[in-house]
Order: sequence, then structure tokens, then C-alpha cells
Amino acid sequence: MADRLTELQDAINLQAENLGNAVGVIQQLAQPSLFRELNHNGRREKEWASNPEFQALLQNQSQEDNAHKFAVTIATTAKQIELLINSLPAEEASLELQDEVTRHLLSEYRKESAKLVHLITKSFQTRLSKVRQLLSKIAEVQLLTRTLENEVYNDFYNATTGDVDSNDY
Repeated sequence: MADRLTELQDAINLQAENLGNAVGVIQQLAQPSLFRELNHNGRREKEWASNPEFQALLQNQSQEDNAHKFAVTIATTAKQIELLINSLPAEEASLELQDEVTRHLLSEYRKESAKLVHLITKSFQTRLSKVRQLLSKIAEVQLLTRTLENEVYNDFYNATTGDVDSNDY
């Protein structure tokens, strides 16, 4: 949305520039007119006559060409602005509609969070049972190892001391 607003602002600035340029060209190219009531001496008319650039501009391009070019440019930019405005989202929804949507989203959030808690709990329970099984196996191996160590120790002790175990007979 920010991109569309920026694009709209750029188009509005371009339109303002187009309108300003059009007014400037109209002021430059317009034939001076005298207002006899204001006792104007026609200063501008003298400027036109003495400046060859203005005379060349007037001869090469008619006022109608300029008017047409600016009209097309202004109309195109206006259409672009209209399209950008129409592409913006609609006005803000009413408070009741926003409340309803918020309640619906909150309800869905609660359902999904309950599912997530269930899945996490189930996963942890499964892992906990695996850890307990592994701990049980480790305990069994440790007991077996201790028993074997004791037997090896007893056999070694008996062999070195010469004691005869009564279980051997």
C-alpha cells in the first residue's frame, strides 16, 4: 500500500508540475493585450518584439500545438491519478465489522493455540517415555556391568590368594 501511495504522490506532483508548466508557457506565448482602462503602456509587447527567441518560438510552434500537448499530458496524468486512487483499498470498515473480525481472529487463534499445546504435550510425552526407556536400559547395563565387575574381581582375588570358592564344588 505504501508503494501505491508513493506512486500516487509522484503522479500528483507531476500533475502540479504539468499545470505549472502549462501556465508558464501560456504566459510566455500569449499575445499581449492592453487594458485601456488600466492605462497600461504595453511593456510586454516591447519585450516580445525585441527578443528573437520568443519570435522564433512563436513562428515554429503555434499556440494550438502547445495547448494540445499540455492538454494530452494533463489528461493522461489525471487518468493515471484516477487509476491509482481506484486501486487503493476501500474506506475503513465500521467498528462493528472490525470487532467481529477481531473476535473471529481471536477465536481461531485460541483454537490453533490449543492444537499447538496438544501437539507439543504429546510430543514431549513421547520423548519423555523414550528417555525413560533409555534410562531404564542404562540402569540395567550398569547393574550388569557391576555384577560382571564383581565376578571378575572375585575370580581374580580368588586366583591370586588361592582361596577356593565353595560354589565351585
